[in-house]
Amino acid sequence: MSTSTTAGGRRTPRAHCVADASGAVVFEVVGAGAALVLRRAGAGSAGQEVRLPLTDAGDGTAKAVLEAGTELAEGRWEVFTASGEAVEPGVRDLRALVDLTPEADRIAVRVPYPTAAGGLAVRCWLRAPHAEAGDIGLPPGRGSMSVEGLLYGTELGDGAVAEARLSSGGRVHAVPVTGEGRAFGFTLPYASIADSAGGKEQLWELWLRPTADAEGIRVSRILDDVWDKKGIFVYPKQRTDSGLAGPCYTGDNDLCVRVTATD
Repeated sequence: MSTSTTAGGRRTPRAHCVADASGAVVFEVVGAGAALVLRRAGAGSAGQEVRLPLTDAGDGTAKAVLEAGTELAEGRWEVFTASGEAVEPGVRDLRALVDLTPEADRIAVRVPYPTAAGGLAVRCWLRAPHAEAGDIGLPPGRGSMSVEGLLYGTELGDGAVAEARLSSGGRVHAVPVTGEGRAFGFTLPYASIADSAGGKEQLWELWLRPTADAEGIRVSRILDDVWDKKGIFVYPKQRTDSGLAGPCYTGDNDLCVRVTATD
């Protein structure tokens, strides 16, 4: 079935979708009219939408394609019918997104997902250059974390550093980066950031500067099928002299360190 029925007997459009490693998404839907409309959610996004024409597939369904080359700003795009009705998520085939290894320097990722309100949306990332987080190590008893990853669109050079930036601004702590070419690694001792918490919870964003004079690149993990890692990739915290510290992901899949003061 590609539709569901409400208590009042109205049939709500439901879209099955298949995501491709190239960034394309194919929607299969019944009862959506002439087109699907993707509208960007969030503050300052009013009026941003992309219209995807529906084509009769000949089996009672219609298909719409979000092409890989279609420009979508980074963010969350909710799916509606042409008449403005929210579309429910059906089966989402995301197998092609698992362990993505794109060859392009410009990274464009689209992950269909169910919203908290029960609708269908597409989470989009657009990064150039990009620092993809891989393995995260938590050596026992050392009060530190290590990060390995790959760069896209740039390579390591002289003076490469990783930076922990306090999300509220004002403080930056840098550590050296190891690696060669696109592969990077670094270790962040928690004491360097946790002991300045002053009894407050702090969130430190992780950035990478591939050369001494380069702009910072946000360290994130977006090359897979998990649209929100915040509550899924959970890591243990380690005790410091002034509290607890441990890695975490934001709702946008950006890597951070959360420092929590203890009594």
